[in-house]
Amino acid sequence: MAASTPKMPAVWRGRRRGMLLTLVGLGVAQAALALVMAFSVDAVLGGAADASTWLALVALVTSVLLIGIARWAERIVAESLGQDYVFEQRRHLVAAALGNVGNRSLGVIVTRASNDLNAVRNWIAQGIVPLCTGLSLIGVVIGVLAVTQPLVALAIAVPIGLMALVLPWLAQLAHDRARALRRQRGKMSGHIADTARAGESVRIAGAVRRELSAVDRASARVVDAAVHRAQVTGLVRALTVTTASLCTAAVVLLALLGQLEAAAVASAMTLLGVMATPMSDLGRVVEYRQNYRAARRILAPMLAQARELTAAERAREREWRRSHGDAGAPAGTGKLRVEGVRPGGVAVPELRAEPGERVLLRSAHPPLVRRVLAELLEGDPESGGTVRIAGFDLRLAPARFRRHLVGFASSQLPLERGSLRRLIGYRLPDASDAEIWRVVRAVGLEERVRADPRGLDRKLKNDGAPWSSGDVARLKLARALLGTPPLLVLEHLDSALDASGLEALRGVLREYPGIALVASHRPEALGVTARDWPLDGADPASRERTAAAVAAFGQRREADDADDEE
Repeated sequence: MAASTPKMPAVWRGRRRGMLLTLVGLGVAQAALALVMAFSVDAVLGGAADASTWLALVALVTSVLLIGIARWAERIVAESLGQDYVFEQRRHLVAAALGNVGNRSLGVIVTRASNDLNAVRNWIAQGIVPLCTGLSLIGVVIGVLAVTQPLVALAIAVPIGLMALVLPWLAQLAHDRARALRRQRGKMSGHIADTARAGESVRIAGAVRRELSAVDRASARVVDAAVHRAQVTGLVRALTVTTASLCTAAVVLLALLGQLEAAAVASAMTLLGVMATPMSDLGRVVEYRQNYRAARRILAPMLAQARELTAAERAREREWRRSHGDAGAPAGTGKLRVEGVRPGGVAVPELRAEPGERVLLRSAHPPLVRRVLAELLEGDPESGGTVRIAGFDLRLAPARFRRHLVGFASSQLPLERGSLRRLIGYRLPDASDAEIWRVVRAVGLEERVRADPRGLDRKLKNDGAPWSSGDVARLKLARALLGTPPLLVLEHLDSALDASGLEALRGVLREYPGIALVASHRPEALGVTARDWPLDGADPASRERTAAAVAAFGQRREADDADDEE
């Protein structure tokens, strides 16, 4: 049996329940006010100019004003409803991106966080809301008219019924074209983001014009898809507006046939005027619904996986507390044991290291070094193998405890944005300024930070801009050193350091009390004694199997991204 498609989180939840009930109430209130308007018009036009007529006129003006207030309140509640829902899902979407779920293209991620979530917000705020208010208003009005003026109710119900018969077919067509537009927009966003990241390479190759032409082709496909969608959505909107006009024409026909008096005609026209806006909104409901359905196809599985990741981390924390109680952070040193780890299907030799040892990761395949480090630092405990440091199982440790066990610095991963205090204390946000200044001195950044008028409050962005790559590498090293974790992992950090930075790194490696795992393209520049960890294996057969497995890494990633291209 095929697995069921994950659903989007429910709108009917928490405080949003009250908002939805409020919207239904506003719709009923507007229907009641519309009926008051209609009866007031009938009383004003059909009676003598006496006190009751003036009272009816006051009721007419009052109901008009109250309908305006109700529409204003409806807009506020609708926006609050949509934003509350998107706020909740945006957090899950970012959690999915951080959890390495789905397509990792920057453009695709940005598109999902903006366009796709905007499609969700539009459906909630401008799709569900008109259904709550508009349908309740139209239903109440037609129900009351069926009792008081059956012919008018029939004249209004027939065009609306015909519209309801045609809309499902148009809605499916709009959904197909919305999916096509979304697919082209995602491809264009991914292409633009990848091109912008490779800007320097494009300029050096003299290929700026060629890349711009490629962007033009992607943009043209988006334009064509958008126009094709507009052909259907425009027809839907035209249909709802035409339906409102047909209702008016039907009432005029009844008057022409002598079935309605002038006052009754004016009363019916008043009701149709109030109903025109929600009927027009129903046309946009179809458009928003189909855009939402197109976005939901990708968002729903990602959000479901994000919720699973969050639930798994909470379960891990509960199990850790049950097994270890209130055990605090380790003292700063401890043995390391790695056994049975198979990143990407590659059998990595076991490793045992003592405090004070320096271990150099060796491989003829740089992607394997990256996969091994990822497996050590954030591997799934269900994938098998053991990674223990200072007596703790690193794979079973929750993130809040694991950050005390390992300090990690890599020149290959970008830096977050924020103040120096936040960036250095990222692993240990409760670290004092004294602790932060200690690691700042250790990496040779004290003079630069103290010379800055803003000191530790200086904000960096865009991977550490405006700092140089060497100073950013020192900052990453300072963050890894904070708290003196038992295991220090450095990934090609030396490649980003200048001469003085390398000297600071050598000092850290000489004096660090814990274990240091180091990946480096030029280990001789580190100036410390280190033993090798041969990731490819010791014999030719092992090295051959490793080469084949590494070659499959990229193929699997390309296949995953192709499956998620939409």
